[in-house]
Amino acid sequence: MSGGCAYRPGNEVLIPVSNIPASTDKVDILVATTRERGSKDDPDEFTVERSKQLNFASLTVSIPPAHVTGEIEWPNGGPPDPALHFVTTRRTSLGEDGFIDELRQRGRRSTEQAGDVLVFIHGYNTRYEEAVYWLAQIVHDSGFEGTAVLFAWPSMGKAPLYLADREASTYSRDYFERALLKISKVPEVKEINILAHSMGNWLAVEGLRQAKMNGHGDFGGKLGEVILASPDLDANVFRTQLDVIGKLPRPMTVLVSGDDKALALSTWLAGDVERAGMITADDARAVAAAERYNLKVVDLTAVDDGKGNHHSKYSKSAPVIAAIGSKLKNPTATTTQVGVVTAVTNVGDSLLKVPASILPAANAAQ
Repeated sequence: MSGGCAYRPGNEVLIPVSNIPASTDKVDILVATTRERGSKDDPDEFTVERSKQLNFASLTVSIPPAHVTGEIEWPNGGPPDPALHFVTTRRTSLGEDGFIDELRQRGRRSTEQAGDVLVFIHGYNTRYEEAVYWLAQIVHDSGFEGTAVLFAWPSMGKAPLYLADREASTYSRDYFERALLKISKVPEVKEINILAHSMGNWLAVEGLRQAKMNGHGDFGGKLGEVILASPDLDANVFRTQLDVIGKLPRPMTVLVSGDDKALALSTWLAGDVERAGMITADDARAVAAAERYNLKVVDLTAVDDGKGNHHSKYSKSAPVIAAIGSKLKNPTATTTQVGVVTAVTNVGDSLLKVPASILPAANAAQ
């Protein structure tokens, strides 16, 4: 779900701004989307309509010098100020060839994670521009240095339209699989990591399920980390999906929280069928699933992200987003080498409970 702030941006935040201070950090983002392009007058814009093909784009987002980890400093309806706000500095429409070319160019960089790709799938009630800025915040705050790719599906961006979003995410699953295949065939790409949030997990897991059924479940050996944050998935359906996917080369990480109010609402909408993102690490079902499917279940219930619905702890809690960055950079690290480790209690080989003590007072007050 969307971050839930009172101000919600429109397409104006994607209009490139010039005269960017040198002190700002820049985040480059590639986009693969099932959203339809806008009018001929503004082909760089994407709508809520469903496209019959994958569309592509490239953007750069500037992060203000005083950025607070876990936040997105929106202009709140006023003129964007690069010294204070996230702003777009570049926006370009791409065809498939242009998308592949940019992947190749970025894969040739000299950075440690040049060959790594992070594909982010946003959740329900998320506008395109919100998804772009959210990924920029995640990349910046996690310290990820590879190529960031937003898979943007046509969410209506309106809270009452939950069922419409569910259908739109399902519509996009074939295209998601195709996007991963295209990325995996780029020689410079060495590893594809997936980070999905909320309803985006339905799309991500369905895509992985289809890929396994189609004979390319590991995408040519390039599938890396799969991180499911606050998965809005019917717990029973998730089990059947995992039965098909099987054990991945690396443990699939599932970030859960028993106090997730957004998933509590989803549970009610689904006739009180529990969501996978609310089954905590001390639940016998989590223990069984972790062992059977090679999962890493991380219980964030005790972490207070300072947000009302506790649905986005993966990106709003500074220690948690740092841990995700550490995992992406060093996937073979032992538990004690990952960001939140010193405050993690081992519940089992695959079950971690993260206590509230990992949060510094400053972050808890946000």
